[in-house]
Amino acid sequence: MFKRIFYWGLSAAVLSTVACIIYDRVYFFAMETDYSRLINAGSLASINLLSCLLATGGFWLMKKWFGNKAELIFNLAFTILSFASIIIPIAATLPLDVAYPELFPGLAVPMHFFPAMAWYTLRPLFMTEPVQDKQ
Repeated sequence: MFKRIFYWGLSAAVLSTVACIIYDRVYFFAMETDYSRLINAGSLASINLLSCLLATGGFWLMKKWFGNKAELIFNLAFTILSFASIIIPIAATLPLDVAYPELFPGLAVPMHFFPAMAWYTLRPLFMTEPVQDKQ
């Protein structure tokens, strides 16, 4: 079970990293602002890998502790933590030589939701329990 959850988290990390890099490039061309000194492909890959592997460990522990209710509790916690984490780019103090610092949250805030979206998107590939239909 842990191996399946681990590969799920690793796949979610790759998917969310790709999404972040694409969003970073789209934002760069749309807003003509360059934040590559603050957010680059290496930092995006490492933070997405870290967050998805932490989610992997959290999901595995919740599966052990809570059984059937684990996915509900985990999804709620992951969503709440994703929303709570947006305070980081909003409160960030940027270097004085960065142009258009007011546009930085528009780049960074949506990226905080990409690991959770990737996790939820890949769920059907890794967790294939049949849905119980109550009649």
